[in-house]
Amino acid sequence: MENFTLTSDVNFENVTAISDRLAKLDKSADQKMLAEAIGNATLIQIAAVSNLGERISGSAERAVAAWLNAEMPVTLGAQWYAVEYRDKSDIAKKLAPHKKDIFTAWSSSNPSTKWARVRQYGEELAEPAIRELVEAVEDDAKREEYIAYFDLQPKDETEETEGESTTSRTRDLYERSVVEIGKLYRALTATDNDAIIKAHAKRTQLTAALEHLTKALTALDAPTEDEDLAAFMKAIAKR
Repeated sequence: MENFTLTSDVNFENVTAISDRLAKLDKSADQKMLAEAIGNATLIQIAAVSNLGERISGSAERAVAAWLNAEMPVTLGAQWYAVEYRDKSDIAKKLAPHKKDIFTAWSSSNPSTKWARVRQYGEELAEPAIRELVEAVEDDAKREEYIAYFDLQPKDETEETEGESTTSRTRDLYERSVVEIGKLYRALTATDNDAIIKAHAKRTQLTAALEHLTKALTALDAPTEDEDLAAFMKAIAKR
């Protein structure tokens, strides 16, 4: 306990109280569960919990991510956990004082590693809310753009819902490959999406992914011109 750091906002009793509540949570606790556990605790208090040792460190980092998700709610725009080093965007400026508080509270020789985990937890905890926002977008093309932008993985297709007969177990693999790869390719090549990709923190990775998607469509004997691809996908899906 000799490494435990106290600040004007932190004392041993309130930090251990938060620690006890977090310790009762399952490792898969979601945003709501974590928010209930941390209650009205300050960000510095929550961050300081990880100083109590490895037993609680992971849960404390997830709790920090949950606090940030609540403070800067997810939207269909930029997210705090996507902010990169030296980013000068509006959301980066809003995040800066919170990040400073977190780093001040942590007694760690490698806070950057801990921060990287917090960002990962933030993205994980925010996904259900983002998915809900994206699914509410009525325009199909725009919805696909958001799916690509947020890299939302499809839900498990192996579970059949009532009245459904076509699942990943019965759907033709060639059809599935063309349609799913085609959707991502069209989203990444859409003119309206150029600005989003250029401004994205992972733009290099998205560009590299597009090259692989192009090769994949060519290997599947699918066209890569947008209108031709859309017609081809539609025809394939109706077979």
